[in-house]
Amino acid sequence: MVDIELIEKVKNGDRPAFRSLFNNHRDKVARTAFLILKDNQHVEEVVQETFLQVCQKIKKLSDPTLFEGWLYKITVNQCFQILRKQRKMNTSSLDQYVESGFEVNTGGFTPEDIILANDTKEKLLKAIYSLPTKYTLVVILYYYNNFSVKEIADIIKESESNVKTRLFRARKMLEKSLREDFGVISRDSDGGALYEYR
Repeated sequence: MVDIELIEKVKNGDRPAFRSLFNNHRDKVARTAFLILKDNQHVEEVVQETFLQVCQKIKKLSDPTLFEGWLYKITVNQCFQILRKQRKMNTSSLDQYVESGFEVNTGGFTPEDIILANDTKEKLLKAIYSLPTKYTLVVILYYYNNFSVKEIADIIKESESNVKTRLFRARKMLEKSLREDFGVISRDSDGGALYEYR
């Protein structure tokens, strides 16, 4: 839930309020950047540049209730700037990130009857990492950051139909990967709740 009063204080130049805003959102911005970039090397750079832009541009945010979508639009843009500089995506160990307490809502897109073993989180992250970047991004924003299809479309500047298509394809790829890992069967062939959107 957005703290409108806090955001208004930040817009008015309240430095302690900005520090509180930073503390409230820093970890989630960092984890989102980590999942998009797939390495730790540039995460802090994304965090610093994101909040620098927040500090510089927050007065232009007319509706404080839209803060989170605006914040993650900046985060995604910062990540894309770094990705454009890289010819290849670096893949690194998941150990440090898994240990940091990352939580994923597995309820919407993983097969219903998965038994959550101790290594489920790591396997799920590896499955997400195996996706092309454009699919990884919508999965992160939809399941980890809990944005709606409409909000994601605004953040990544794509149509809602494209977002839904990417989510659908990402789910199919994740379902296949997790089925291979856990030996489970997917839900009804017509999709059912697995393919509903908010």
